[in-house]
This record gives sequence, C-alpha cells and structure tokens, in this order.
Amino acid sequence: MSNDCENCGKCCIETEMIVSEQDIDFILRKCLNYKRKREFIFKNKDDLFQLKNVEGYCVFFDKRSKICTIYEFRPQGCRFYPLIFDINELKCKLDEDCPRTNLFYQNEQVFKENCDNLKRFLKEQLKININ
Repeated sequence: MSNDCENCGKCCIETEMIVSEQDIDFILRKCLNYKRKREFIFKNKDDLFQLKNVEGYCVFFDKRSKICTIYEFRPQGCRFYPLIFDINELKCKLDEDCPRTNLFYQNEQVFKENCDNLKRFLKEQLKININ
C-alpha cells in the first residue's frame, strides 16, 4: 500500500480528526496495541469522538519515523485527507495546510466521487448536518 504521506505528518500535528463509531470498532479489532477506545479518542465539545494528541501529535503518529502506526487501519477522515468539507462554504476542498495536495485527487472525477463519499460519511456515520 502506497503512503504518499510518508516522511511528512503535518496533518498529524495537533490533529482534530473526528472519528466514527465504525472507525473506533475497526481500530479496536485490527490494532492489537489498543484494547479500549479511551486510549486513543475523547469526546470533544461538540460531543463527537476525536483522536487524541500526545505531545502535540496524533496518538497514532510516530515522530521518529514520521509515519502513522496504524496507516492501513486509519480512520475514514484520514483516508479522505487532504480532502475536507468546509462547513462554512458547504463544499469539499483540499486542505491548504497539506504541503502535498498535488499528490492527491488529480482527477476531477475522483475528486467528485470522494467528495460525495465524504459528505455521505459526515451525514451517515457522524450524523453531521451539512445542508
């Protein structure tokens, strides 16, 4: 599996990644290092599950190797990234903070399909109203 983010991790600094119950269950089933969800998530002020940060980085980020330790089991939001949904503009866009956006979503059709999938994820799994 290719990891275009290898040797970067900018998005893992002070992450605010929201995760779904399905993400949590998947991580608990696949990642033997984690037995309880409270080891890697917390409920934020909006009552959504969010990945924890440890020493300023996502709990799953290895600062020494600069890679995600659960890359193949990472949450849906991380899989979509750098594609994000801007709640204020009500549209999908590439996150300006990502230094490698040129490696992702180069095809307009792929961008549109992933945007539709991201919106479905927000509505169905996170129960976020984006209309």
